[in-house]
Amino acid sequence: MTLITVLLVIAAEFYFKWGAEYRRFDWFDSLHVKLADSLGDKPLYQDWGGVMLILLLPLIILSVALSLVPDFVYGLVFFFVSCAVLFLCMGPKPLSETFAEYFIAMERGDAEAAFLNLQSEKVIDDIPEGDDVVRNATRAILIESQTRYFGVIFWFIFLGPYGALFYRLSHYYRQVCRHEQNEDHIELVERLLHILDWAPSRITSMLFLLTGDFVSGFYRVKDYLVDFTADNRHLITETGIAALGVDMHSTNDDFKENRDAIAMVNRTVIMYLVVVAALSPLAFW
Repeated sequence: MTLITVLLVIAAEFYFKWGAEYRRFDWFDSLHVKLADSLGDKPLYQDWGGVMLILLLPLIILSVALSLVPDFVYGLVFFFVSCAVLFLCMGPKPLSETFAEYFIAMERGDAEAAFLNLQSEKVIDDIPEGDDVVRNATRAILIESQTRYFGVIFWFIFLGPYGALFYRLSHYYRQVCRHEQNEDHIELVERLLHILDWAPSRITSMLFLLTGDFVSGFYRVKDYLVDFTADNRHLITETGIAALGVDMHSTNDDFKENRDAIAMVNRTVIMYLVVVAALSPLAFW
């Protein structure tokens, strides 16, 4: 059933492009605001207790709601809930749509407008400074693919809708903390995300090698494979760029590299379906 769920959601995401406008987290915004208003001055809330309460409460509510479903329809309801949760956690919209305006600007030779578009789409916050716009866009594509797709799918395989939702809310709450300058929680969420992304980022990197230039990319991934302290986003970008078969240290105004990166991400999605098919028997449901 895990494989069927992932297939349906990926089809809706990549081929039919249905319903991305419904991926809204207003309910989560209201929840964490109410919790902050009620408990914000408590020392426990300002530490791990607050982070875990904010991220786990939606999962607890979901679990309680599912426990009230009669046994004779539980399997069907759980399947539809899983599809809905996985769809909610993907995105918020396909990479091709996020970068559409960027490519339009680059096609007319307006690199400055392309860079400003990446800023407006909020996809370059974690990109190292100093690279040109093409390489920045490549790094953004690779990082966003992990956050939007591969990390979500990984945790869905092993923990079902609860794992996918926890992963997505963790990334979303990091954005909230940055926007609100919540210094109490942002460092804790960063540490949590490092743990959550450690295994998925390594699987994604290996799949990038299989769908790209394996020989060029393998020497990068082997440096990080068992290093728990290595930056997961750095691993994704370094391996992905190497797997594209381009120069790691220089680029030019040819944004073909960006299109190749999106094409590699799309191929990696297919490879993830193979992983899902292989690992589905290990899933808890």
